[in-house]
Amino acid sequence: MSTLEHARRLASARRWSDLAQLVDSIDSEEITRSAELAYLLADGLRRTGHVERARPLAVDADRSAFLSGDVRLGLRTLNLLGMIAFEAGQVEEADRHFGALLERATEAGDDEFAARASNNLGILANIRGETELALTSYQRALAAYERIGYTRGLAQTYYNLGISYRDLGFAEEADSHFDRAILHADESHSEDVLALAETERASLRARAGDGHLAESIASRALARLERMADPAGAANAKRVLATAAQARGANALALERLDEALATLGSHPDPLLRAEIQRDRGSLLRHLGDMDGACAAYRTALDAYLRIGATAEADALRLLLSEIPCPEADL
Repeated sequence: MSTLEHARRLASARRWSDLAQLVDSIDSEEITRSAELAYLLADGLRRTGHVERARPLAVDADRSAFLSGDVRLGLRTLNLLGMIAFEAGQVEEADRHFGALLERATEAGDDEFAARASNNLGILANIRGETELALTSYQRALAAYERIGYTRGLAQTYYNLGISYRDLGFAEEADSHFDRAILHADESHSEDVLALAETERASLRARAGDGHLAESIASRALARLERMADPAGAANAKRVLATAAQARGANALALERLDEALATLGSHPDPLLRAEIQRDRGSLLRHLGDMDGACAAYRTALDAYLRIGATAEADALRLLLSEIPCPEADL
């Protein structure tokens, strides 16, 4: 079996950790000769948190795909470059990549990648607080995915819609969209999207005060994400498990789980998730009376939110910081 075929099989099985580890066993010249191999290895590295190692491989894959005239692979690599930029906190660069992807996919008549671009542009709009634009982007993605019958894409889009409605404070609508995401993810055998949607449903249960049910759902999601070696997904599940513990009064356990979430995230940049974990840590530390710890956590979260242009979240953090005695600092 060729190295490329082996990499294809690992990617198809979503064995991202094995795919990422494959990089160190392959001669660099072999990777250079195959744009698809470079793309697959970069994708495996990104999905396991090695964003900066993924970037040069993705750039090489994009250049090689362009030179060879492989339009489909070019769309895949452009989407990957956008994801790498986003997860590294380089939101403007991510926006440029996804905008170019939408334009190029539309020209090529590729509904799948036009939908992916719309989905990702929607995520960026939601982060910036541009909810109407985000919802419009998701509706475009849904229409494209429905035309081609791509159930995994439908699962991803309903998950994103759930996030938007959650952020708007519409818990029932958010839960309904997460439920539809789970149904489509199950149908398409997309365990990663299934786990992400389960995590968000658990978060809604915790916010409603049902810590025990939230813990059960989030624990199931965490087990899935750990099997897939997804550090960001696992870190978020642990963050939600902390919220579940706090909902049932187990504050010490909640703080322990938030610290575990940061450790699980490790060197993965993911500024949005890092901000959410630190925001939750700040609120818990404030509740426990550790004002210095709360200030430090809130300020770390604020820096991350500002870095990605999440102005609404940044303003909310500034308000929280103004309510507690913190050392003087520019906010």
